Amino acid sequence: MTPHKSEGRRPKILLVDDDAETCALLRGVLEDEGIQVVGVASDGAEAVDLVDSLQPEVVLMDLRMPRMDGFEATRLITRKHTWMQVVILTFYDDLLPDRSPAEVGAFAYLVKGCSPSLMRDVIFKAWRVALESRWSRAAGGA
Repeated sequence: MTPHKSEGRRPKILLVDDDAETCALLRGVLEDEGIQVVGVASDGAEAVDLVDSLQPEVVLMDLRMPRMDGFEATRLITRKHTWMQVVILTFYDDLLPDRSPAEVGAFAYLVKGCSPSLMRDVIFKAWRVALESRWSRAAGGA
């Protein structure tokens, strides 16, 4: 059996939030948890543009943002990059839909203020799913 292709790598994520202070705090927490932040977007429209060039495996997406909200950005990102995973992160747990994350195109929902270890675990799980999906597609599996 060959070694897993993700050995020695870290998840590459795009952080999407319209609050600069929140982005700075999240970036520090994520990097402390062994996650590589490859870019930051201040709204959903910018995120949709950045995923093409940055190719993150996981997008950590806020919901309430100007120009384009997190749900619309998630829909557009996962339609074009079907292997990419989106984790929705919001202060507003009452705004989370009654539908499952998969039904809105996301891997999971997290509420801001959750523990760094929970955030890390969810991102690493989403990362593994993204890698497996991408490799499967590259091998002609989908």
